[in-house]
Amino acid sequence: MEKLVQAILANLPVGLIIIGPDGRIVEVNRAACEIMGCSLQTFRASTWGELFLADGENDEFSEVVIEAIQKETPRTERVTPYVTPDGVRKFLSVISSALREEGKITSLVVLIEDMTELTLLNQREKDILAQNHRLAAERAQSLIAFARSVAHQIRNPVTAIAGFARLLQRSADEAARQPLEAIAEETLKLETMVRSVADYSAISVGQIVQVNLWVVIEEAKHRIEDHPAVKNRGIVWKTDCPDMNIRVDRDLMIQALSEILLNSAEFAGPGAEVTVCAMDRDGGVTITVTDDGPGFTDEGLELAFDPFYTTKTVGAGMGLTRAKRVVGEHQGSITVANAQGGHARVSIHLPMGGADVVAAETRTARGAA
Repeated sequence: MEKLVQAILANLPVGLIIIGPDGRIVEVNRAACEIMGCSLQTFRASTWGELFLADGENDEFSEVVIEAIQKETPRTERVTPYVTPDGVRKFLSVISSALREEGKITSLVVLIEDMTELTLLNQREKDILAQNHRLAAERAQSLIAFARSVAHQIRNPVTAIAGFARLLQRSADEAARQPLEAIAEETLKLETMVRSVADYSAISVGQIVQVNLWVVIEEAKHRIEDHPAVKNRGIVWKTDCPDMNIRVDRDLMIQALSEILLNSAEFAGPGAEVTVCAMDRDGGVTITVTDDGPGFTDEGLELAFDPFYTTKTVGAGMGLTRAKRVVGEHQGSITVANAQGGHARVSIHLPMGGADVVAAETRTARGAA
């Protein structure tokens, strides 16, 4: 039996340390020695305190064991930093359990697994996400500055051209009227684009309030019910949403969701079925809008949020761009994809408290200005 136990200990893929009631290490396996950078002789000749509490470098690691003693918890688990005697820094998953008989501790069992590679990988992913968020924010700020400039520099000339074209139409003969109508029509498109750009540049989180998510969804549907793409087109709306509250700029979030719903209705066509789902996920709420239309093209998946990208004959192509800006102002994210069956799906993720953070930052920035 003794040989069997030793064989099991030797082949365990995780480190195992058993500590006696006096603090001495009574059993340790090979994996623990390799993970912690200590020899079997060092473990056997020392107490837990002598090995891990003397220099103070591994206090956080030792706290997992101390908590099992002091708090009388059956099991304590944590990922903690650890420094080997050779100075190698690691991240270890540590599970400690205090075994008791008649209220007294008879031994402590500590399981250790090296999580360094996984922890560093997760940290790199977080750093990449943070960098992508910074780049997206910088791009958004550049676009905002450009949008304000465009709206200011183009609006007046476009308005003047449109006005003169209409004025000339009144006295023009039949031959001249047609090109003048074309000029007026094209300037109207430019006016629409300029207005869309101005609206985009003006987006900013205002008052953050607690609002029921169901109310936001219903208000978004109500906002577009008279749009030509929706009215009398037989659109079937389906909603699967829990009774939950979110903290957002109510009007902005309704605007963003209405842009997404309208986009679905326009591209899915008459009689389309548009489904809105919401759920708690990753410390926030995820809202998905799926329609039963033809879905996004490869180009559409890549360019969906780009300003002025559209496959429609009318419109400025700013709907999803505005939606992304609103979601970004709430520290959230928005993605597009084709769901099962090739149907279009737009997903919004809003972190809890994200809107409060950005609103506070906005107020601070305005105060500093």
